[in-house]
Amino acid sequence: MTKISIENEWLSRGFEVNKEGLFRTVSLQNKTTGFEYVKPARDTEEEFSFICYYGEAMMVLKTRDFSYESHRFISSEESETLTVRLMLRAGGDAGYLPFAIGSWGSAGSLLAVELIYQAYHQHPVIRKRMTISSKADYPVRIQYLGWEQLALSPGEGRQVHHSFFTQTSAAVSNCMDDSVMAIEWPDANEGLLVATEAPGSMKHMELFANGDHLHIGYNDKEETIFEWQLEPGETFESDCSFFLSFCHEKWQDVVDRQLGSFVKNRLSVCLPEQVPTFTVNTWETFYSDINEEIVLENIKIAAEMGIEAYQLDCGWYFLHGDFEPDPVKFPRGLDPIVEACRASNIKLGLWMSVSNMHIDSSIAKEHPEWFLTDENEQHGFMVGWKDTAIMCLDSDFKGWILDEIDRTVKKYDVKLLKLDLAAVRDPYNPHKSIGCHSRDHHHGTQKSSNLRIYRSMFWIMDELRNRNPDCLLDLTFELYGVLHNMDLALIQHAHQNWIVNSDTAWLDNLRRMIHTRSRVVPSYTLNFGSCHLTDPLSRHVGFWSALAAHGLYYGDLRKLSGADREHYGKWIKWVKDYRTEFDFLAYHQVSDTFPASDAPDHVDRRFHPYSFYEAARVKSTAKEWDGFAKLKEDGEGLIVVFRPEHSEQPNQSYALPWMKAEERYAVYDVLRGSLVGYFNGKTLQEGLELHIVEQPGVLVLQIQRLLAEAVEIDQK
Repeated sequence: MTKISIENEWLSRGFEVNKEGLFRTVSLQNKTTGFEYVKPARDTEEEFSFICYYGEAMMVLKTRDFSYESHRFISSEESETLTVRLMLRAGGDAGYLPFAIGSWGSAGSLLAVELIYQAYHQHPVIRKRMTISSKADYPVRIQYLGWEQLALSPGEGRQVHHSFFTQTSAAVSNCMDDSVMAIEWPDANEGLLVATEAPGSMKHMELFANGDHLHIGYNDKEETIFEWQLEPGETFESDCSFFLSFCHEKWQDVVDRQLGSFVKNRLSVCLPEQVPTFTVNTWETFYSDINEEIVLENIKIAAEMGIEAYQLDCGWYFLHGDFEPDPVKFPRGLDPIVEACRASNIKLGLWMSVSNMHIDSSIAKEHPEWFLTDENEQHGFMVGWKDTAIMCLDSDFKGWILDEIDRTVKKYDVKLLKLDLAAVRDPYNPHKSIGCHSRDHHHGTQKSSNLRIYRSMFWIMDELRNRNPDCLLDLTFELYGVLHNMDLALIQHAHQNWIVNSDTAWLDNLRRMIHTRSRVVPSYTLNFGSCHLTDPLSRHVGFWSALAAHGLYYGDLRKLSGADREHYGKWIKWVKDYRTEFDFLAYHQVSDTFPASDAPDHVDRRFHPYSFYEAARVKSTAKEWDGFAKLKEDGEGLIVVFRPEHSEQPNQSYALPWMKAEERYAVYDVLRGSLVGYFNGKTLQEGLELHIVEQPGVLVLQIQRLLAEAVEIDQK
């Protein structure tokens, strides 16, 4: 019997190899308390499973079908990594011969698996991925891959927090949406965050849908079914998953703190200092009807107001695929726009399609073999874009589009790049444009194109970042294939995700989405087409709502009155000045203090028919206050609270758990320029009563930590 373990200060994972060579997890333990997260070994012997096809022969392969060969440890400043190598047995316990046809016979050594575990020194996290290697002389197809499978401990009241932490259930099965779920054992005061780094519509997590079992793998249920064709000599590497342990803490605070720290410092490629505080985008104000006059006039006003970035959305180019300025809209090209931005110290942003090319573009005519094809051998289209067709990113097209985007970024000195339109699936039109059926591309099968297209997309993002380190890349929900989604895969390759268009004046839906998605990824990685500066409600409610994430706005600035421009200029300057003292954008907390807005969730097109002009453009129905905090570890920073239109309560008391009990604080009402009061931290932890008269209304509080001798504290 061989015992192996990998651990850090908080969490250990123990393994056992029995005399038959079976490798399995026998322990996942919270080292602080000794709590055992997994059931006894007899229930946890399946580390992974997948279905393998060799020709027409099929075999369900599990951990027990592989024999331990070796393991090795590698240490680094960041973590310790354990790699365990397993070989397919020539015969299983039932006496069968896997793939007992043709040249396979009893040669089990033709398939090898490596399980890679990584324990981080600075985070209570153990991460896992796996590889599958083939030495067969014929392609092998892999399906139904689950690379993390354990039976977890039962317990009185065990529950799962899911659906971006807005719902609680005893069991959950989810495809496409959740990246992280929280498990609580309330009777033991213990918990575990469970996460997948699979991308977009390829995600699949099940917690306790089958007894006490946990399953993390690829989507095997909805539309973008996972498959991988493993060529002779090829190695497939799965995405990662991880566990994050906690005890004696509210799971909400663990999500805000430990998870937030790990994701921000170890996964995200975006740094908060890369993100402008204020950006204006042209899309829902003008749609495609932009021209040189409109853009130059808006840039001039934006500069006067202190806006840092101006982004030309869809409509600046001649054709998708022929990415040159429209000669009618921009007769002098984009050079005057570029010069105006440079002169005003404004970052220029552009929009480009990645996969959708106009059918009359030169690239579509020169390389029709690159089109993504559907089950009828017709071009794939995205609903509403019938003059374009989808090119397959898992063809040689990916090299062409990389060079074309890179050329455009360099030519116009682009600092914000919005990359858009469908690639693997049409998020508005379920069951359409699902992968690529072409037999002349790099993927061996239609199903295997799904994950390969995502990985090609990420390769393009990585290359663009390497070639243009000063350009912020925004990968939209359309390109990513799932409406309103953001996950741990995307942020490892693109800086941001344009997650939804929501131009409702009240912005309750927007704040709900920022609240929920910011619990998974840093808030500054989220972009929302949201707040129209020309809407009267934007002067206060909309302006501060957008600042929960990257402050991105719409609006024809020429329509703002002089008073409007002065108003926005004043607060833009205040926010930018404050950010030079403290980069509040880097922080986002809600704990269990602030609930998500009770506005409805955005419509998921998998379950509802699509209507372009209806997506989230609804009147406010919210009744409950909501808010967020952007505070440093010592409690200093901003707290922003909203009273929605239908709230009947002008007063609300909030406990502020982020304050240090022994510290002293001054609380300022920013919008009214007044002092709320002086408080000690313990008082604020117990609760602060707030008052908002307006419906809808917003209260912006600045929290400042005081020196001991600065003021006599009000003990009331």
